[in-house]
Amino acid sequence: MQFKKIAFLTFFITIFFAACGTDNSKNDKKTEIAEIKNFKLTTTEAQTLNITKIENGFVFEEYKGKAVLVNFFATWCQPCLAEIPNLIHLKEKYNNDFEIVAVLLEDNKRNDVVKDFINEYNINYVVTNSKQNITFSDIVGGVEAIPTMYLYDKQGKLTQNYVGIVPEEMLNIDIQKAIK
Repeated sequence: MQFKKIAFLTFFITIFFAACGTDNSKNDKKTEIAEIKNFKLTTTEAQTLNITKIENGFVFEEYKGKAVLVNFFATWCQPCLAEIPNLIHLKEKYNNDFEIVAVLLEDNKRNDVVKDFINEYNINYVVTNSKQNITFSDIVGGVEAIPTMYLYDKQGKLTQNYVGIVPEEMLNIDIQKAIK
């Protein structure tokens, strides 16, 4: 009987403290991130991309009037590497109406290493390597897996979200809709 009382008391105390302890820092961080409306990403070529959050997407100041595909990736991610040729082809095909912004999700990756990666894979689109990349991924909606891509039309409205590797044909169809 004594064991049951001790077990019950231990269980009750554990539940009480677990229920009372909340991590407000996560909620505070989400609130802070939700309030960010304007921010900058730095490319590997030391150019600044000015991005403004709008109600249903983002406006990329340097690419106004173009559809923008934001590609969250890592250099070690095999599916990310596999889709690079498709992205290169799509960038060439829709060059006048379409941009790709690749957002590197690796902390403290030296810029010269990223530039070597870009050269090795003949990447013809913008790659950002800045401290703000992670914050941007949170603002977009929290990137849980890579590759993850978001397609925005010419007005900056989100038109499509992709998680995982996407066939070029599917991207092609969605890009055609986004550039109209």
